[in-house]
Order: sequence, then C-alpha cells, then structure tokens
Amino acid sequence: MNLKRHQLKLITNCSLTFLFLAFMLTPAAAESNNLGMLTLDQLLNVDVVSVAKVPEKIRNTPAAIQVISQEDLRRCGINSIPEALRLVPGMHVHRIDANKWAISARGFTSQFANKMLVMIDGRTVYSPLFSGVFWDVQDMMIADIDRIEVTRGPGGSLWGTNAVNGIINIISKESADTQGGLVNTQIGYENKNSLACRYGGWLDEHTSYRVYGKYFSQDEFEPMDFSAEHNISDIDNAADDYNAGRVGFRLDRIKNSNKMTLQGDMYSGSSGTTSARPRLIPASLYPHKEEYDVSGGNLLGRWEHIFSEDSDIRIQIYYDRTKRDDDYLSETRDTLDLDMQYRSLLWDHHEILWGLGYRYTQDNIDTYTPANGFYFTRFDPDSQSNNLITGFVQDRFRFANNRGELTLGTKVEYNEYTGMEWQPSIRLLWEINKRNSFWGAITRSIRTPSRLEHDADINTMPHIIPLPPPHPGMIVVPRLIANENIDSEKVLSYEIGFKSRPTDDTYFDITAFYNKYHDLAAGFTSGSPVPMTMSMPQYVVMPLTIDNNFDAETFGVEISSHWSIKKWWRLTTGFTWFDYNILHENGFSDPRPEFQENSECKFQASLVSYMDLPGNLELNTMFFFADKLETTKIDSYTRLDLNLVWHTTDNLTLTIGGRNLLEHSHVEYDGITAGIISSEIPRTFYGNLSWNF
Repeated sequence: MNLKRHQLKLITNCSLTFLFLAFMLTPAAAESNNLGMLTLDQLLNVDVVSVAKVPEKIRNTPAAIQVISQEDLRRCGINSIPEALRLVPGMHVHRIDANKWAISARGFTSQFANKMLVMIDGRTVYSPLFSGVFWDVQDMMIADIDRIEVTRGPGGSLWGTNAVNGIINIISKESADTQGGLVNTQIGYENKNSLACRYGGWLDEHTSYRVYGKYFSQDEFEPMDFSAEHNISDIDNAADDYNAGRVGFRLDRIKNSNKMTLQGDMYSGSSGTTSARPRLIPASLYPHKEEYDVSGGNLLGRWEHIFSEDSDIRIQIYYDRTKRDDDYLSETRDTLDLDMQYRSLLWDHHEILWGLGYRYTQDNIDTYTPANGFYFTRFDPDSQSNNLITGFVQDRFRFANNRGELTLGTKVEYNEYTGMEWQPSIRLLWEINKRNSFWGAITRSIRTPSRLEHDADINTMPHIIPLPPPHPGMIVVPRLIANENIDSEKVLSYEIGFKSRPTDDTYFDITAFYNKYHDLAAGFTSGSPVPMTMSMPQYVVMPLTIDNNFDAETFGVEISSHWSIKKWWRLTTGFTWFDYNILHENGFSDPRPEFQENSECKFQASLVSYMDLPGNLELNTMFFFADKLETTKIDSYTRLDLNLVWHTTDNLTLTIGGRNLLEHSHVEYDGITAGIISSEIPRTFYGNLSWNF
C-alpha cells in the first residue's frame, strides 16, 4: 500500500494507455456514462430517507434537506466525500491539510466536530473516541454512490446521539444498477491521484453483485506560515501526504416480498501530518512530522420484508473494526450494531414507525510516555467496552385532505456515561398549494460525552512564569483533565421553512433556525497546581477539568435555489447567514476555540453551473465564498472550480479541470488547537478518464 507517488503516477499513466488501447479494440459498452442533465422534476421527486426513516419526496419533507446526486458528483469532478459537502448550503467545510477536515453544520466546527451524525449505508462512522469523524478513512468508489442526503438540523428523535446539528447519510447504488465493468483513473498536479476498478454481474435472476478495488495517493501540501503567531519554528513541508487501498463487495437479492443485502469493505493505508507537540525545554510547541497507519473493515447485512402496502419490517446488523496507530496514541476499536424498525398504517393517513437498537463497542488504546513522564495524552482505563440500548417511535398523521402532515416522535436510549436520555420531536408540514409548502419543527437533541472527555488527560503548551532572581522561571503545564461526572450536552431547536416552485423552471428553499444549547462541555474548571518534583526538568501541572459550564445560542438563515435556464443549462445557488452567542458562563471565561464567539463563517455563498455543450461536451463551474474566521484570524476566501467533460463515446469519458483557480493557495482553518499544523490549500489541476465496458 505504501507506494511512492512517482510509482503511482507511473501506474496511472500506464493505465491510461492501456484503457485507450482497450477501448479501441473493444465493442461499445452497454452502460452509457453520458447521463444527461437532471430535470427539475427529477430533482424534486428524489426519495429521501434521512428525515423519516422511510422514503418520501424531497419537496414534501418537513426539514432542511439537500441531496447531492450522482450527477452532481460526476459533473463537479468530486474525488472525496468532504469535497462533495461544499455543495450544500449551510455546511461549514474547512480543509485543514491534505488529509484532515473540519466539517459541521450550524456551528461548533472543528477537526473533532461532535454534533454531526455521519452514516454510510446505515452504518454509523463517527468515533466514540471523540464523537467525531476521521474523514481521511471515509472513502468509497465515488461512481458507486447513488446520493448523499444532508439534513441540516437535528434528527435525534430517530437517529439518536450526535444527530444534533445535522445528518450526513451516504447511500450507495444497489448492485443491480452497477452492472458491467468500470475503470476510473485520475492524475493531477498537487492532487489526489487514484485508480479504481469495479465489476458487477448476476449470480442468478434474483441476485446481483459487484466487487471493487481502489487505490489513491495524495500529494503533500505546503504548511501555513504561522511560526510567529504560535511560536513554532519554520518547517519546509507539511508532510501531510497520504495513501490507501480499499476493496469491497455488495450482494443484493430481491425475491417476492424480500430484499436482502450483504456488503463489506476493507482498507489499509497511511496518513502523514505535522503536529504541534508540547515540550518542557524550552517551554514551547515544536513541529513533529509523522506518518501513521490506518486500517479497518466492515461487514453489513440487511433484510427487508414487505407484508403489504401498509406494513413492512427492516433488520440490519453490522460489524466494524478500525485501527489507527501513530507514535503517541494507538487505538483499535470493534463495534457490533443491531437495528430493527417496523412500519404499519393503522388507518388511512395514520402511520406508525417504531424500532429497537443495540450497539456494543470495545476499544484498546496504547499511549506513549517518555522517560521524564511528560506525556501528550493518557487514557484511564486504556481499554473499555460500552453498551448502547435504544428505542424510538414515530407517528405521522395526514389531515385536511392530505394538505397537512403532523409528525410526533421520540428516541429513548440508555448509555453507560449518562444513563437514560430522551429526544422528542414535533414536525408540521402544510401544503399551501401544489407549488408552495410551509414546515416547522421543535426538537430536543443530546450529545453524549466522548471517551476523550470521560477518560483522557492531555498536556498542552507549557509556559514559563518569571521568578525573582536568581531563581529561574517556573515551567507551568496546563493539563486538560477528564471528568467522569460529565453530563450530556442538550439543545432545543426551533426551525421554520418555506419551499416554493414559482415556475416550472425554478425552485427555492428557505430555512430559519434558532438553537438553544445547555450544558455545553466548552470550558474547564481550574484545580490546585501540582508540583512535579520527581521529574527532570521539574514543572508544575495546572489541572483544568472539562465541565458542562456553558450555555449558548445559534441562529441563522439558509437559502438554496435551482433554476433550469435551458434544457442544457442549470444553476444552483446557496446562501447562509449564521451567528453564535454565549449566554452563560459558569466559572470560566475562556471557552475552547470551537465554542468561542466569532469562530465560524457568518456568511457563505455558492453558485454551481452545469452546461451541456455541442459535441458531447459539458462545462461545469463551481463558485464558493467563505467568510473570515475571526477567532483564529483566517481570512475569507473565494474559490472557483471548473472542468470540461468530453463524452468521446458511450463508454469513454475524459475530464480536465482545476480547483481553487483564483489564487495560488489559501488557508481554510487553523488546526493548532487540536495540535495540527495546518496547510495551504493549493490550486490544483487534474485529468480523469472513465471507461465502462
């Protein structure tokens, strides 16, 4: 898996030559890559499942939801899931370096953002280690993604813990829709180079399958210049290159009223980083380059049975194993999850959905402690297992000749950190007429403590307190201390929205929200200094225990629109205004950076243009604006991506494009608070070849 970049480029260049020769000698493929532009009717009639756990049309959904379609992924030249999320208004997407991201919705964005639930085909991928997502290992064959459903706002009444500010639900195509072969390769300058292959077929008339393999390698970026700001010596490169290989399969069997799915993936690779480590002499941070191994695998099975048009059941079970291994912390985690849901129509226009779930997770964490005892991170205990037991019920009732829909529901769950939790919700949808609808929602959600908050101690940047001569200065080390009594974070969310299709060619969606948060684990309670006299050099520890000592509010407006100007030209726009205020501080006046006021983009805007040109050509343009991050002194930036796609035949597509074309590079996020030295995000150019056979 650890091929050098020049070796990968040689492989991909050879593969391009092979694909061209093979195409010249192979009959036309059965599957066409020229999908044509989706119409507005097709966009608005997409079935989504993230809001109600059952299919419903996006235009009739009482939530702020947007779908990233396969057409969006293909036309925009998307080569990673985080990049795709830039297409969603209201999403805060910041790239930290070549392999790390800070992603959230409606605030609290950081590398370890813990208020977004992320799922891949119903498998939860957030890590209980810090309640966030390791985005470097969330990868798929992009051509096999059917859609990405992004819900901005809470969904805890159905999905449970961590579905506080939003849900990202990545759904792959059924294997019956990926028949035949596909080879895709991409090469570029300072870009993610990749080679992916997939083949699908039929085992019998009811059972389809596909298998795939993928390898990619990402070039390293240049580090941001912040040595004076953070007192860190200059470094010549960010050492943030990464590579990984992945293989997987999917089986789908549909017979009579039964539908069964079995799928799995395995991956292995390495990610590089330059971290900012604390040291005692001199008392400062120093840059530390490292390359750590990542690996894992999962196996998921799902059975769906339709009893009648009014009743069905779904049972899903999956096992997931992940491993991350670097020079200061190594984690291995095993997860087993079982979920069941049952839907029935009690009488006309009255639907009940209920379900039960159980999740078992166990970790083993190894940390490195130097001879002088000055460690970076330590967990106690270093191995732990946890059980999560859940249940939910949802009642949907249509009234007023189907013009109105009222949804009531709640999730009840038991976790071993805070005990019993409940997350109720009420949603109302009202169709003013066939073209306009209004919706509103009130939801209570919770975010349970992470393993890091409950069991970890972390040493941060030491500093020196001057003493009268002849005494040398005293070295003081702030130490972040875990809290076994930490409580869940709670939020009460209010949302209203308006969806309208004023003409056959235009559609827009407006959402306003207000969230009130209680018991945010945003600050620390100071303890008494502890002299470390047995250590060389001697230093003093200042304990800071993480605590639920902040209340806050967020509010904002999100607007998106679609305009089919011509059959060959479609525009999508987005605009977001967001604000955040701290309402109450209990004994601490300096919250963690992601909880500080002015730490988020207040304004964001996007414009995406898809054009079909003569000669089987497509011209696709993506424009993004992100406001400054005042707290970390990150400037606003404007980004332009553009590509030209040529469907040479029904089975061969060539793409050339560029990203971040308006400037040589820019910084999107300062990761120093998480111990990461951020990178400049460069201008990149790429070429892509896709061949179906």
